[in-house]
Amino acid sequence: MPTWPNQLYIDGTWVDGAEGRTWTVVNPANGSTLAEVALASPADVDRAVRAARQAFDEGPWPRLDPLVRGRMLFRLSEKIRAKIDELALTDTLNVGKPIRDTTGFDIPCAADLFESYAGLPDKIAGKCYGTLPDNVTMQFREPMGVIAAIVPWNFPLTNAAIKLAPILACGNTVVLKPSEVSPLSALMLAELAHEVGIPAGVLNVIHGTGAEAGSALVSHPLVDKITFTGRHQTGVQMLEAAKIGMKGVMLELGGKTPSLVFPDAPIDHVVNGVITGIFYNLGQVCVAGSRLLVHEDLHDDLLERIVAKVQNLRQGDPTDPSNHLGCLATPQHLATVDQFVEGAKLEGARCVQTGTRSSDPRNCFYPPTIFDRVTSQMKIAREEVFGPVLSVLTFRNEEEAVRLANDCDFGLMANLWTADGTRALRIARHLKAGRVAINGGGALRPNVPVFGYKLSGIGAELGYEEAAHEYMNSKAVIYSLGTEKSPWPE
Repeated sequence: MPTWPNQLYIDGTWVDGAEGRTWTVVNPANGSTLAEVALASPADVDRAVRAARQAFDEGPWPRLDPLVRGRMLFRLSEKIRAKIDELALTDTLNVGKPIRDTTGFDIPCAADLFESYAGLPDKIAGKCYGTLPDNVTMQFREPMGVIAAIVPWNFPLTNAAIKLAPILACGNTVVLKPSEVSPLSALMLAELAHEVGIPAGVLNVIHGTGAEAGSALVSHPLVDKITFTGRHQTGVQMLEAAKIGMKGVMLELGGKTPSLVFPDAPIDHVVNGVITGIFYNLGQVCVAGSRLLVHEDLHDDLLERIVAKVQNLRQGDPTDPSNHLGCLATPQHLATVDQFVEGAKLEGARCVQTGTRSSDPRNCFYPPTIFDRVTSQMKIAREEVFGPVLSVLTFRNEEEAVRLANDCDFGLMANLWTADGTRALRIARHLKAGRVAINGGGALRPNVPVFGYKLSGIGAELGYEEAAHEYMNSKAVIYSLGTEKSPWPE
């Protein structure tokens, strides 16, 4: 069993919360207690932000040779890889995600992010504008300042790395607030950052509730930018908080990903892609493919194949590598998912796949569930369930497929399955989504930015040019070469 820090990491030291309160971190697979972790108050948040402010204004981090900054991030990636088993087990125990997933994707992805962004610092470049004979105009990029980073519980360490790798690569300091549900791997990451010598105050990790610690963090006047991943309702609160000090905001919010399947699609790949897209991590993924839009000619065959394969998925103890499916992250979230399912039945959707719910209130296992005969006006087709629930709709032609796909308030991602490359690119241009995956290939990569349309967000997560734009300030410098003074006001 891994050992976990149980304090706050502020200004390079481990400290108890100012009010001495703690939070019980629970294993959702069996209800057992994993740890008691210090709970941050607004006073602790203020201390963390001030430490980050001082480290940015007076410390070495923004002023380091970019190669030195990159080497530290690379060493951090190596530290993560050296502890992959402990970190993977931590996230598995903390949120009920199968160990095969945390070992195979989550923790390696976190290491990849730091390794990839370790190469960014000395590649960030400005520009030179214009060819006027009497001046040279340059654009400089400079680190932005103190960043408030708030991440959700569905990919604890990966989400932290998605924020921290580009923020730190660009020379900023940061206060990270992981979800109160899943703080353990973020605290372990702070330990590793300390070991590689990242200066005091550059990375601060506070554990607390959104209502208390989160609100105090995003409204703090010494914060320069908020970066948040989570529910779009909370994103609205981030925008409100950003008014204090006119902070920048980067929001990666919810999704309702459609998967459009045409008759010429490679059906075996589609079956695997659809199942992975909605049931990986039990649908607790912002880009979960929760809406299957299938051509009416293919509907019966595809649905039959999907249901047959889903029935062979193994669900159980998340620490058992033979299981495909673990459990949901909290009892509260399980109740929310169940409300969506019961509501879909009342609205007339036909449940074609479900399973037996555990009667033990101490665990959060929920069976993969599929609804057919869903219409685009049903709640289950419009709102983010964030659970293992697939809605199946049909279309007759390309125009109807695009209309159904876009008939949603979210636009984070879309999947498209067809052997016709021209049709694929034509439809991709019409889909209102920040990312479109054609015939699979939608895996997260550090160099590929994540954009959001409509309620799915503001700004870009990841990418290299995009990271520099999000986490650095730009300054125009106009250098006059003129030798004659201005005629005005002479």
